[in-house]
Amino acid sequence: MSLRVGHVGLQVTDLERSIDHAERILGLRVSERDGDTAYLTCNERHHELILRKGPSVGCDHLAFELFEPDELAALRERVERAGLRIVGEGPQERGIADAFRFLAPGGFVIEAFHGMATDEPAHYDTGGARPRKFEHITVKCSQKQALEDVFTGIVGLRVSDRAEDQMVWMRASEEHHGVNVIRADVDQLHHYAWQVDDFAAIGRTGDHLMRHGKTFLWGPGHHGIGDNYFCYFFDDDGAVVEYSGAIQRIENEHAYVPRTWPDEPLTVNRWGNPPPPPDFFPAGIPLVPPAA
Repeated sequence: MSLRVGHVGLQVTDLERSIDHAERILGLRVSERDGDTAYLTCNERHHELILRKGPSVGCDHLAFELFEPDELAALRERVERAGLRIVGEGPQERGIADAFRFLAPGGFVIEAFHGMATDEPAHYDTGGARPRKFEHITVKCSQKQALEDVFTGIVGLRVSDRAEDQMVWMRASEEHHGVNVIRADVDQLHHYAWQVDDFAAIGRTGDHLMRHGKTFLWGPGHHGIGDNYFCYFFDDDGAVVEYSGAIQRIENEHAYVPRTWPDEPLTVNRWGNPPPPPDFFPAGIPLVPPAA
């Protein structure tokens, strides 16, 4: 089965402010507006981020792309057999051919879709270090194992690594992870991540943030798990954004054995310092309940 981490949908209270941050700081561009919804991208795809105006800030949905209609139908059959609740029928956004949404453990709304339009310009002017693509999602979940089982047994992700029993990293492609689940007492989106070309792009991002009166939350650094360069900062709605460069690629799928990493500083930052700041792991935005 061919699978891709598609995008994240966020609910925001001030749509124009959030669009401005995405364009001016993240280097994205609006591909389409539809009333109180904005679709943003950084490449040929119709959207890699959806911003929707609502009464509070939250995570609206997490999306995965399947590349064939029969694969989407097969996933829906697995969802129904598992007794998971379908909360959306057909496309509920622009730029895709077909989709459905279901409710996963912890209250996460998962969208599965196929047929993303890819007619946006590959190059455009931007003020920031434009990402190459949407890379991964990290969530905190009170039902970690149940959510992991849905991602692996139903959606089709594969486990790459673990940090004892507290975190799991899963992949949809050769890239080390597209989803990371953290065991927690709350159910939240912790951060959403964009792939950049290299470490130099992270340096340019730091300078770009500085020029706009902003700073990194954590980084730059070099993760042990995933082997990627990283930096984290807040968007204007309080969600954490990661820029990630040179993530590990698992090209020998049949020979790869997931590892369990120890709870030590070099696991999260191979350079040793700086460690995660005290407000890094408590960060996150709540989930938006699905429409009735």
